[in-house]
Amino acid sequence: MQLNDKKLAKELYKKYSAIHRRKIRAWQMICVLSQFVDDDIVGEVTQCLQIALYRKNLPSVRQYLETFAINIYMEFPSLVMHRLKVI
Repeated sequence: MQLNDKKLAKELYKKYSAIHRRKIRAWQMICVLSQFVDDDIVGEVTQCLQIALYRKNLPSVRQYLETFAINIYMEFPSLVMHRLKVI
């Protein structure tokens, strides 16, 4: 979702701006939905997650992004070892 939306993909934005608020709401929603990620889509989700992790975001947005990553890697611990081998 965020990867395809030009406004949400912006890396330069001000705290409390409309884009900042949308990013926070989007990542909050994604964190809630993380419990519904299953084996069928986890590969696609982690690919998008890696792209999002390398983008610049304010700390208030990044905390939700990192929370989502933790939720996914706690649910699928085998992906952690896979990611470590890639790096």
